[in-house]
Amino acid sequence: MRWPLPLVSLGAALLANPAPAADAADWFRAVQYTSRATVVLRGCSECQGEPDDVCEVRRGAQVQGLEQYARQRWPAAGRVKLLRSRADPDCAVPAGGPKGLFAPSGAIELAAIRVASTAPSTALFDRLQPALAVRGWPRAPHRRKGEQPQPAQAQRSSLRLAVVCWPSERGWPHPAAAGGDGRAALERTNSCEWWLLPVKAAGEPDVEAASFPLGGSPWPLAFGYGDGRWARAFDRSSPLDDSVLLDEGRAREEPLAPTPAVDSPPNRTQAAAARCGDAARAKLATLERFDQWDSQLRGSSRRSLDRGSWTLNAAAWMGHCQELDALRAALEQQLGCAVEQQGHCAGGEEAR
Repeated sequence: MRWPLPLVSLGAALLANPAPAADAADWFRAVQYTSRATVVLRGCSECQGEPDDVCEVRRGAQVQGLEQYARQRWPAAGRVKLLRSRADPDCAVPAGGPKGLFAPSGAIELAAIRVASTAPSTALFDRLQPALAVRGWPRAPHRRKGEQPQPAQAQRSSLRLAVVCWPSERGWPHPAAAGGDGRAALERTNSCEWWLLPVKAAGEPDVEAASFPLGGSPWPLAFGYGDGRWARAFDRSSPLDDSVLLDEGRAREEPLAPTPAVDSPPNRTQAAAARCGDAARAKLATLERFDQWDSQLRGSSRRSLDRGSWTLNAAAWMGHCQELDALRAALEQQLGCAVEQQGHCAGGEEAR
């Protein structure tokens, strides 16, 4: 299968153009893969009390955008649906336990991966000098016991620079709240690594060829999603290319944002204004794009975002909660600060 075409993203649309825009072609995607000829699991299709049936996963990779992957991914408690071809029925398998999808002995990998669209440059090769590799696309860190990268000859033309981020029980792809949807975005709790991943001539994943870890010995150094040393790797509007690593010495690790107190501050409006201020008001193009999407999606000319107090009226988005979450995240990313959400958005689940 080919690496999928870009999907429409409200967040990307806010950051780019007033009209709906395509997601970045090299943005993070959920990738389920195995190098084994066939892996047999047991799971439920409807998960309405019926007994588990056999589910076969064949060698190769299934790829899907993060937002689409999150929808109804957890149909029952502790059950996660495998990525399947259109011809195969749904199969929700246990996530944990000795035979679960994320078990240490599991043979199916799931990761959120951002892959560069072109081969790495000779400058990157000269700097990194990749010489150790593992067979196939990488296994999750907790599955590497007894495995060691071995000397290998890197073929630059068949490799792509990639950020590989692994599942976390307190982050992607687990649900953030009750319901069948998983998280549609990565969190800082998701551990990431730099790799050179092999692809076939058409650009599709080659799950049997050698993968080269970067930035550590013998395994790559782990870092949290959003690490400031490689900020552009986590910026949807920036392409993933060699300069992200070649320029790493010019950036420093960004400190984690302080954890807010449990009790709300006495003046919520002042707290919001302290996060976003005059600098954010100067970004008129971004604010106007948000207002355009606000009006188009809710069918109201009354703004839900108060630029004076930097508060967002969540109750006004009733029935459009997922759109609100996507647009708010994109707005805060572009403004470089947080807005205060007031009220509760209800009725936000999408139809399947």
